[in-house]
Amino acid sequence: MQRLVALGVFETIPVSETSLYHEYVLTEMGRRLFPVVTALRQWGADYLFDASEPRPRLVDRGTGIPVAPAQVHSADGEPMAPKDTRIMVCEQGSATE
Repeated sequence: MQRLVALGVFETIPVSETSLYHEYVLTEMGRRLFPVVTALRQWGADYLFDASEPRPRLVDRGTGIPVAPAQVHSADGEPMAPKDTRIMVCEQGSATE
């Protein structure tokens, strides 16, 4: 966990003003990992369990409905497959050729 703190994924904050205990909370960097972690959870639930095993599902806290499968979409909202993409080196903040 200390490595994730050092990398900036988590930070530690005191549990209260008078407490010696700290808790780990996600930073903005950590919160931006949510789609990645969600996609990995969904992939694992689909491929890493035996057919007879119960599978963990990420659900909407308010409704209990399972979260839709994570997908990559183009800028205009169309689903994309690996064959639809390529790696391009861009200046920071730029995604145009």
